[in-house]
Amino acid sequence: MPTKQTKFLLLPFIAATFTDALADLPLTVDDLLSDEGKLRIEFSTTYSNSERKGVEALESITVQTGPTSFVRIPTALGENSSNVDAMVASAGLRYGIDKSNEVYGRASLLGFQQRSLSSTGTATEDTDGRFADAWIGINHQLNGNADQPGLLGFAEVQVAERQADGDTAYGESMVIGATAYQAYDPIVLSMTGAFQLNGKREVADSRIRPGNSLILSPSVAFAVNDKVTLSGGLNWRATQASRKDGQKGGIATTRTALDLGVAYALNEGDTLDVNVRPQVSGDNNVQVTMGWVRNFANEPKQQGKEGGKKGE
Repeated sequence: MPTKQTKFLLLPFIAATFTDALADLPLTVDDLLSDEGKLRIEFSTTYSNSERKGVEALESITVQTGPTSFVRIPTALGENSSNVDAMVASAGLRYGIDKSNEVYGRASLLGFQQRSLSSTGTATEDTDGRFADAWIGINHQLNGNADQPGLLGFAEVQVAERQADGDTAYGESMVIGATAYQAYDPIVLSMTGAFQLNGKREVADSRIRPGNSLILSPSVAFAVNDKVTLSGGLNWRATQASRKDGQKGGIATTRTALDLGVAYALNEGDTLDVNVRPQVSGDNNVQVTMGWVRNFANEPKQQGKEGGKKGE
C-alpha cells in the first residue's frame, strides 16, 4: 500500500493531464485523473519575456505554458530583431468519465507588447490583447499501481486559434502523446513524449502551415513533506520549418529549456504551483507560470452532527 508520504507526493501536472496553460499544476500520484462524475477547475497565468534577432517571417515567437503546450505570437515580415513581453491567462475544466478516462477543455487569452527593429533600422511597437486558442481532449490511464510504472495516454484537438490577421482557424492542430511515471517514495520520475501535428490555415490571403513538433520532457519531483513538492526537468522540442503557399519559410529548429517548479497544497482540494522555464538553447527567453487547481473530489469533509439522544 502507498504510504502517506507517497499519497501526497506531488507530480508536476504533466502534459498528459492538461497539455497547455495548466500543464504543470501539481497532482497526487494516486489521483492523476478526476474521479468518476467529479470536476476539476484549473487556472494559470504565464508571463514570458523573449528576445530574438534575425527573425524569419514565418517563425512565430512561442510562449511555453506547459511541457507540451505553446501559444504562438506572430512576428512581422522583414523583422530583424524583437523583444516581447507576453501574458497568457488560461482556464479549464476536467471531468472524470470513469476510473480510467477523463475529458477536458480549456481556453486561453493572450496579451503582448512587441518591440521590433527592421533591417532598415525602423523601430516599431505593437500592443495587442485577444483570444488565443481553445482545446478539447481526453486522458486515458493505460496502467499504473504502486508496484509498477504507470502510463497515461492523451490526445487533444485545437478547437480554435486566433491568427495574425484576426481570423480564426478551426481544428487545424492536434497533439497525441503519453507520460510514463514511477514513484520511489518520496520521489516521482516521469517522462512525457508528444507529437503536435499542424494543418494549413488561411492568414492574410496565404496558406500557412506551422511546422510539426516533437516534444520530450523528462522530470523528477521530490515531496519535501505532505504540503510542499519541488520538481525539476528538461523540455526539448524539435520543430519542422513552417510553410507558406507550399514553400519553406525559415529552417527546422531545436530548443531546450529547464523546467523548475514548486507546488504547495493549501488543503485537500486546492493546490498552488509556481514554475520557471529559462531557455538554455534556441531563443533568449524565460517563462514564469503560476497556477491553481481546485479538485472537487477532495473537498474537506465537514463533521456531521450527531442525531438523537444518548442513553434513552
